[in-house]
Amino acid sequence: MKLSLTQQALLLCAITLLSSGIALIWFGTDARVLVLAITISIAMAAFGVRILFSTIRSLSDLRSRVDQVAKGNYDVITPVRGIGEIEKLVDAFNVMAFRLKHHERHLAHKAYQAAVLKEISERITASLDESEAVEIIAGSLGKVVPYSIASYLTLKNNGAALLKCHIEESVNKAFAEEAKRILFGALAALGNSTLSEEQIEKTICFGAFFDEEAKAPVRSHFTLPIYVNSALTGIITVTSATPNLYKEEEIGILYTVTEQAGATISKTKALIAEESNKTQSMLSSINEGLIMVTTGQKISIINEKAKEIIGIPHQDNPTLLDVIQALYGTFDFRGATDRVLASKQTQSFQEFTAGASAYKIIANPVKEKDGDIVGVVFIFSDITKEKEIDRMKTEFISITSHQLRTPLSSMKWFLEMLINKDAGELPEKAKTIVEDVYRSNERIITLVNDLLDVSRIEAGKMQNEPTPTNLIEFLKSMLPEAEQQFKQRCQTFEFRRPDTLPRAMVDPKLVWQVIGNLLSNASKYTPEGGKISLELSIHDDAVLCAITDNGYGIPEFQQHRIFEKFFRADNTAKMEGTGLGMHIARQITNAMGGTLWFESAEGKGTAFYLSLPITGAKKQEKPVRSRAKNDTLQPI
Repeated sequence: MKLSLTQQALLLCAITLLSSGIALIWFGTDARVLVLAITISIAMAAFGVRILFSTIRSLSDLRSRVDQVAKGNYDVITPVRGIGEIEKLVDAFNVMAFRLKHHERHLAHKAYQAAVLKEISERITASLDESEAVEIIAGSLGKVVPYSIASYLTLKNNGAALLKCHIEESVNKAFAEEAKRILFGALAALGNSTLSEEQIEKTICFGAFFDEEAKAPVRSHFTLPIYVNSALTGIITVTSATPNLYKEEEIGILYTVTEQAGATISKTKALIAEESNKTQSMLSSINEGLIMVTTGQKISIINEKAKEIIGIPHQDNPTLLDVIQALYGTFDFRGATDRVLASKQTQSFQEFTAGASAYKIIANPVKEKDGDIVGVVFIFSDITKEKEIDRMKTEFISITSHQLRTPLSSMKWFLEMLINKDAGELPEKAKTIVEDVYRSNERIITLVNDLLDVSRIEAGKMQNEPTPTNLIEFLKSMLPEAEQQFKQRCQTFEFRRPDTLPRAMVDPKLVWQVIGNLLSNASKYTPEGGKISLELSIHDDAVLCAITDNGYGIPEFQQHRIFEKFFRADNTAKMEGTGLGMHIARQITNAMGGTLWFESAEGKGTAFYLSLPITGAKKQEKPVRSRAKNDTLQPI
């Protein structure tokens, strides 16, 4: 039976004491023998105590280092003190610490490799491009395995190829040629032996410089093929001057990553193609033209109906330039795109005709969940039937209005006679009734006049006689008529203008019909005590009239309809009005060669801008800068 060192020390002390007792009994009281026995006993006891303390100290050191290892510090070597089991225990501990340190480094390296491989997979999945997948894998190899040169070949659909090599460690040109030979050998082994060097469009080498002093040949290498839909799309060859460098485990992981990357691209592309086919089928069944333009100025969606409308029915994958050219002289497609992106609001544009059909265009900004705009979608709606019905309706209304005009005028004349007491004094109750009838008759006359204006405009019979007009003096003479309405509603009115303005080539009567309508609306849709202003200025070779109020404003979701006939915004629908004023104002403005648009924020007010040509040469297209962050811009 083997005893531990501690047990041996205690046993030695016990033997010493026992020996001293036996000596006393055996030799009696002989002084010399007694001294000798005591001396031997003390020596043996001291030796035992020394062994005991040495053991305790070694165990204490060992415990301290165990604590350090438990905290992750593996760089501890315990000095060997003592003999026997203590030596073995310390040796075992040192071996354990060394192995733990090595294992920790191995795990850290594996974790790093896993993170890099995960990053590669995510980037490839996000890209879904075969050529880019080869670039991503090749560019990240250095994070997974060391190498001297990584050569990679990307195969294109036209049979050509692009060869690149990244030189990580300086090697000579012979090394690079050997790496290239290995790559083409692997390519031939994979069944693509027809590719010749003449088919390589370009060879690009980058990284470290060649060093002809470096004589080491290729001593380690492996090859990674990349397949998408069972077709070889790329191949990567990794070479090193270090022998036996690559382990099967590392190569196996990289093979798995490339296989998964190819499978992911194949599967995702198949899903995208399937969804694209579904989308195209759905778009083809829509009886409206649809075009989506990205912020990068590319056509991402265009259905067959849209191609038919704009005149490119048989063209596959038309570009933005194709669409712009097809619509040239009919619709400013690029300008409309820019305006929607700038305003970030839905906008409607003037109707245009293509052949015998008429179309209405509405453009909407396309937003992501976070609100970022990624493009603009244009919807071309065929309104040919609606236009014909509208024409018939207008014709009917025109005839009816003409028939109503005479009896309404007669009724007005008779009612005025009664109110003015030309037929004698009326009873108070009868007077109230007559005044109510008179006001109702006035509303009907206003409606009839508006309808007749619409009929004349749409029939092209509106009289437009432009003359050089001093708008400052003209408006000064006309404003007292509008100021009466402001005073009745206790509203503040301000007329701002420069000292002089160039004369505008306009018909004064038509100008006042537009401005008078805008001022009347500003008063009507502004609460009592509100503020209204009219400002004249020069902008882009045109006279700009800005009518601003701090009234109810126009709801954002209805702003694109503001110039439609009979349209009334929800927040002012209960107020008197025909819903024709803004439509007439727009048509008159167009006839004068001007532009009318607005900015509005519900609850804050509205600003209408009327741009009139100084020379009458051409219509102004450029809108005024938005006056507030949340304002919207509505071109005509």
